[in-house]
Amino acid sequence: MNAAAPTAPAATGFGLGIGPDGTYTRGAQVVAFLLGLWTMLVFFPLLVVGAMLYANAEEVFKTNPGRAKTMVLWSWLSVSVFPPVAAVVALGVVIAVKALS
Repeated sequence: MNAAAPTAPAATGFGLGIGPDGTYTRGAQVVAFLLGLWTMLVFFPLLVVGAMLYANAEEVFKTNPGRAKTMVLWSWLSVSVFPPVAAVVALGVVIAVKALS
């Protein structure tokens, strides 16, 4: 009768750079700061969207970690992937307008 008591599995998969308490890890803080600067220079409105998504995710994390994880993913995308895409689209529009002129 020396059976070990069952333990709760460790919670994992909080999202990229998110610790178990729902806040950024130290490395994620550095990356988020650098990506925020990059986004601010390339496409400022996406910086605002990313900040709003993450701020809202911090509040939602307590009640719905799955939803918060999705919001964090979208905040990371809005400061990393979407700015260069927006820059390419803007460049395409400029080229198209010049070609039509």
